[in-house]
Amino acid sequence: MRNIVLTFVAVMISFVTVAQNTTTGDSQSSGLTNQGSVLIVPFETKMYFSDIDRDISQKTELNFHQIKAKFRAALDQNIFIALKKYYKPLSFYSIEPTEAKKELAYIYNSIGYKYEVVPEEEVVEKETVGKKLIGKFKKKEKEEEYIEAGVRNGQVVSQVDNREKYMKTAISNEKLLTNLDKQYKASFYIFINQLDIKRAADSRYLATDEAYQREIKVHYTIFDSTGKEVSSGAIKSRFPSGQNEIDKIIKDQFPLIAERIVSNMVGTDQAVVEQ
Repeated sequence: MRNIVLTFVAVMISFVTVAQNTTTGDSQSSGLTNQGSVLIVPFETKMYFSDIDRDISQKTELNFHQIKAKFRAALDQNIFIALKKYYKPLSFYSIEPTEAKKELAYIYNSIGYKYEVVPEEEVVEKETVGKKLIGKFKKKEKEEEYIEAGVRNGQVVSQVDNREKYMKTAISNEKLLTNLDKQYKASFYIFINQLDIKRAADSRYLATDEAYQREIKVHYTIFDSTGKEVSSGAIKSRFPSGQNEIDKIIKDQFPLIAERIVSNMVGTDQAVVEQ
């Protein structure tokens, strides 16, 4: 019991810290009872994959569980902030922890995951334009890397599929959104499916500027209240390979990712982060 309490305290401290460090707003005042709102479902803890936790731990003295908890809370926090321009965001970090844990367990038991090919890779970056730092959204052109299995010119061709993929939510319990609607009355549901953080590429093999960047990849799926899929995919953001300050990573990268997810939901490209 003591370990559970300590873990929750660490998560809440992370959540509050992100609110203090962000420049785009705070997460106060919204509970889970609003009409015309959006419910954020954070990723399951098992859906976190990182190559850099050891480096972060050495820099910050946080353990692996604390690092994961802080990234999870921070991503939720930044999506919450990005949503406030358009809807009333609902966060499970805003309610009593025992109730939140129970509700999330029900949600996670009602969904599954499946890999889908990314329709078009989206990378968000910061760049200096005049005196402003803005969130720049670019869609990377994809090369065709799929070869169907079969026989060609008398030769057996095996199936190769190296196309970019993302983890997508698949609702297995058909009553899930109906039951959530009874309690939360949300117009949309944002499911954060997975968070990947990759180590920088080996400079012995790659020599481009981008090769020296670490990469954050957030997988998501958004449904409306009827269960119709509104948007899904993966948003990427890159940062320097030597950056191991977790608060700096969160402050610089997560607002861009959150703004893009919300932009894809509301159908606008006006999501700009200014500092």
